[in-house]
Amino acid sequence: MKVIDFKTTRYFSLMIVFLGVCLLLTSILVMFENLIAGLSLLFISFLIFTTHYRLSIDFEGKVFYDYIWILGMKSGSKQTFETIEYLFVKKNKTVQRMNHVVGYSEVRKEKYDGYIKFSETQKIHLLAKDSKEALLTKLGPIAKQLNLKIIDYSTGVPVEI
Repeated sequence: MKVIDFKTTRYFSLMIVFLGVCLLLTSILVMFENLIAGLSLLFISFLIFTTHYRLSIDFEGKVFYDYIWILGMKSGSKQTFETIEYLFVKKNKTVQRMNHVVGYSEVRKEKYDGYIKFSETQKIHLLAKDSKEALLTKLGPIAKQLNLKIIDYSTGVPVEI
Protein backbone atom coordinates (compact mmCIF):
# COMPACT_ATOMS: atom_id res chain seq x y z
CA MET A 1 0.00 0.00 0.00
CA LYS A 2 1.50 3.34 -1.04
CA VAL A 3 0.82 6.01 1.58
CA ILE A 4 2.53 9.39 1.55
CA ASP A 5 2.40 11.43 4.75
CA PHE A 6 3.97 14.87 5.10
CA LYS A 7 3.95 17.93 7.34
CA THR A 8 2.25 20.91 5.75
CA THR A 9 2.53 23.77 8.24
CA ARG A 10 2.84 24.47 11.95
CA TYR A 11 -0.28 24.82 14.07
CA PHE A 12 0.83 27.69 16.29
CA SER A 13 1.83 31.18 15.13
CA LEU A 14 5.36 32.52 15.50
CA MET A 15 4.25 34.51 18.55
CA ILE A 16 3.17 31.31 20.31
CA VAL A 17 6.37 29.53 19.23
CA PHE A 18 8.33 32.40 20.81
CA LEU A 19 6.25 31.89 23.96
CA GLY A 20 7.24 28.21 23.79
CA VAL A 21 10.92 29.19 23.74
CA CYS A 22 10.35 31.41 26.79
CA LEU A 23 8.53 28.57 28.55
CA LEU A 24 11.38 26.20 27.75
CA LEU A 25 13.97 28.54 29.24
CA THR A 26 11.75 29.23 32.25
CA SER A 27 11.15 25.52 32.80
CA ILE A 28 14.90 24.93 33.13
CA LEU A 29 15.13 27.54 35.88
CA VAL A 30 11.91 26.49 37.63
CA MET A 31 12.90 22.81 37.63
CA PHE A 32 15.55 23.49 40.29
CA GLU A 33 12.92 24.92 42.65
CA ASN A 34 9.84 22.88 41.79
CA LEU A 35 10.23 19.77 39.64
CA ILE A 36 6.52 19.34 38.85
CA ALA A 37 6.06 22.98 37.77
CA GLY A 38 9.23 22.82 35.67
CA LEU A 39 8.15 19.60 33.96
CA SER A 40 4.69 21.10 33.31
CA LEU A 41 6.24 24.12 31.57
CA LEU A 42 8.57 21.81 29.63
CA PHE A 43 5.58 19.72 28.51
CA ILE A 44 3.69 22.82 27.32
CA SER A 45 6.69 24.05 25.34
CA PHE A 46 7.15 20.57 23.82
CA LEU A 47 3.47 20.59 22.83
CA ILE A 48 3.88 24.01 21.14
CA PHE A 49 6.99 22.93 19.21
CA THR A 50 5.61 19.63 17.92
CA THR A 51 1.95 20.33 17.05
CA HIS A 52 1.46 20.77 13.30
CA TYR A 53 -0.81 20.07 10.34
CA ARG A 54 -0.17 16.98 8.21
CA LEU A 55 -1.63 15.43 5.08
CA SER A 56 -1.65 11.70 4.45
CA ILE A 57 -2.58 10.34 1.03
CA ASP A 58 -3.38 6.65 0.48
CA PHE A 59 -3.18 6.03 -3.27
CA GLU A 60 -4.49 2.45 -3.19
CA GLY A 61 -7.51 3.24 -1.01
CA LYS A 62 -8.03 6.65 -2.71
CA VAL A 63 -8.31 8.35 0.69
CA PHE A 64 -6.64 11.46 2.04
CA TYR A 65 -6.41 12.41 5.68
CA ASP A 66 -5.99 16.10 6.54
CA TYR A 67 -5.21 16.24 10.24
CA ILE A 68 -3.51 17.96 13.16
CA TRP A 69 -0.69 15.97 14.76
CA ILE A 70 -0.66 16.42 18.56
CA LEU A 71 1.83 14.24 20.46
CA GLY A 72 1.30 11.34 18.08
CA MET A 73 -2.47 11.61 18.12
CA LYS A 74 -4.29 12.54 14.93
CA SER A 75 -7.31 14.80 14.82
CA GLY A 76 -8.95 15.39 11.45
CA SER A 77 -11.16 13.94 8.77
CA LYS A 78 -10.64 11.29 6.11
CA GLN A 79 -12.09 11.87 2.67
CA THR A 80 -12.08 9.93 -0.56
CA PHE A 81 -10.81 11.21 -3.90
CA GLU A 82 -10.81 10.05 -7.50
CA THR A 83 -7.64 11.74 -8.76
CA ILE A 84 -5.08 14.29 -7.68
CA GLU A 85 -4.95 16.90 -10.41
CA TYR A 86 -2.15 19.33 -9.45
CA LEU A 87 -0.70 21.73 -6.90
CA PHE A 88 -1.45 25.41 -7.36
CA VAL A 89 -0.34 28.80 -6.13
CA LYS A 90 -2.73 31.65 -5.41
CA LYS A 91 -1.96 35.23 -4.36
CA ASN A 92 -3.93 36.89 -1.55
CA LYS A 93 -3.83 40.44 -0.31
CA THR A 94 -3.84 40.88 3.45
CA VAL A 95 -4.51 43.98 5.52
CA GLN A 96 -3.56 44.33 9.17
CA ARG A 97 -5.12 47.28 10.95
CA MET A 98 -3.49 48.61 14.11
CA ASN A 99 -5.43 51.06 16.26
CA HIS A 100 -3.60 53.77 18.16
CA VAL A 101 -4.84 56.38 20.61
CA VAL A 102 -4.95 59.14 17.97
CA GLY A 103 -5.66 57.09 14.87
CA TYR A 104 -4.82 53.87 13.10
CA SER A 105 -2.37 52.47 10.61
CA GLU A 106 -2.69 49.69 8.08
CA VAL A 107 -0.12 47.27 6.76
CA ARG A 108 -0.99 45.84 3.36
CA LYS A 109 0.96 43.01 1.81
CA GLU A 110 0.61 40.10 -0.55
CA LYS A 111 0.74 36.52 0.65
CA TYR A 112 1.05 33.38 -1.46
CA ASP A 113 -0.88 30.22 -0.65
CA GLY A 114 -0.19 26.71 -1.93
CA TYR A 115 -2.99 24.18 -2.42
CA ILE A 116 -3.40 20.62 -3.61
CA LYS A 117 -6.37 20.01 -5.89
CA PHE A 118 -8.01 16.59 -5.75
CA SER A 119 -11.06 17.30 -7.91
CA GLU A 120 -13.30 20.16 -8.91
CA THR A 121 -14.70 20.52 -5.39
CA GLN A 122 -11.85 19.18 -3.22
CA LYS A 123 -8.81 21.28 -2.49
CA ILE A 124 -6.62 21.45 0.60
CA HIS A 125 -4.52 24.37 1.77
CA LEU A 126 -0.91 23.24 2.24
CA LEU A 127 1.29 26.27 2.90
CA ALA A 128 1.36 30.06 3.08
CA LYS A 129 4.46 32.20 2.52
CA ASP A 130 5.20 35.90 2.04
CA SER A 131 7.01 35.34 -1.28
CA LYS A 132 6.22 33.16 -4.25
CA GLU A 133 9.82 31.90 -4.38
CA ALA A 134 9.68 30.70 -0.76
CA LEU A 135 6.39 28.94 -1.43
CA LEU A 136 7.69 27.25 -4.59
CA THR A 137 10.77 26.08 -2.67
CA LYS A 138 8.47 24.25 -0.24
CA LEU A 139 6.00 23.01 -2.88
CA GLY A 140 8.70 21.66 -5.22
CA PRO A 141 9.60 18.56 -3.16
CA ILE A 142 5.91 17.81 -2.55
CA ALA A 143 5.16 18.04 -6.28
CA LYS A 144 8.11 15.77 -7.05
CA GLN A 145 7.08 13.21 -4.42
CA LEU A 146 3.48 13.15 -5.68
CA ASN A 147 4.53 13.43 -9.35
CA LEU A 148 2.31 16.49 -9.90
CA LYS A 149 2.68 19.75 -11.77
CA ILE A 150 2.46 23.17 -10.11
CA ILE A 151 0.11 25.75 -11.62
CA ASP A 152 0.63 29.44 -10.79
CA TYR A 153 -2.62 31.44 -10.60
CA SER A 154 -0.98 34.45 -8.88
CA THR A 155 -0.76 36.54 -12.06
CA GLY A 156 -4.39 35.93 -13.04
CA VAL A 157 -3.46 33.65 -15.94
CA PRO A 158 -2.71 30.00 -15.11
CA VAL A 159 0.94 29.19 -15.84
CA GLU A 160 2.55 25.79 -15.34
CA ILE A 161 5.80 25.95 -13.40
